[in-house]
Amino acid sequence: MIYRNMTTLGGMPEHKRRVPAFATLTLTGGKKMKTIVCYGDSNTYGYNPENGFRYEYEERWTTILQKELKDSAIVIPEGLNGRTTSFEDELRPGRNGATYLDPCLHSHGPIDLVVLMLGTNDLKIRFQATPTDIGKGIDRLIKMIKSITPQKRQDGQSAKILLMSPPHLGDNLVDIPSGEEMGFERGISYSKRLAPIYEEWAKFHNIKFLDAAKYAKPSEIDACHLTRESHRKLGGMVAKKCKEILEI
Repeated sequence: MIYRNMTTLGGMPEHKRRVPAFATLTLTGGKKMKTIVCYGDSNTYGYNPENGFRYEYEERWTTILQKELKDSAIVIPEGLNGRTTSFEDELRPGRNGATYLDPCLHSHGPIDLVVLMLGTNDLKIRFQATPTDIGKGIDRLIKMIKSITPQKRQDGQSAKILLMSPPHLGDNLVDIPSGEEMGFERGISYSKRLAPIYEEWAKFHNIKFLDAAKYAKPSEIDACHLTRESHRKLGGMVAKKCKEILEI
């Protein structure tokens, strides 16, 4: 399959994108288009704290990433509100990230890179998870990616992984009624302890790491979900890392 004039792909409305999930895209010049899956929660989905719906397609960090990479890769956003690393949520079924990861990776293969950013929802008080527990959930997902992705690749190699620790919860969480769900001060403190734990797991698995909190901040509205400006900054930084990892 030969695709020309693909530079506008990142700016297309979702309903107009017609790229087959299993296609190996060949660009003019013989270069292969890379496939990147962004696996995450509401901040990958693009939840808009201003109205409770979703940021416009062009405002999300995954779309900023697509625009930055132009025709060198296709970015597949796999974000879901409330998704955890590996916890079953009795109040919100289907949010276990470990349960859905297998069919997700199979449906989008072959995959060149998985951008993984989860852990914020694990902070909810009902899960009683420590930062160490959340890190173990991330470890489980990394192992799954390394096990599953080679099955869809002709070279039998695992997809590369960019592990991202999530943005911190805002300090004003203590003043927001919904902050109770996250444990108020406990949630804020725990969110700030995730980055070094994630970085250690990244070193252990020999994968790349990015601390999203250095570039993205939550909205003052709910102290959890990213602002438009944070989406823009994060998308640009992730693009730099993806270019480095995939050598594109």
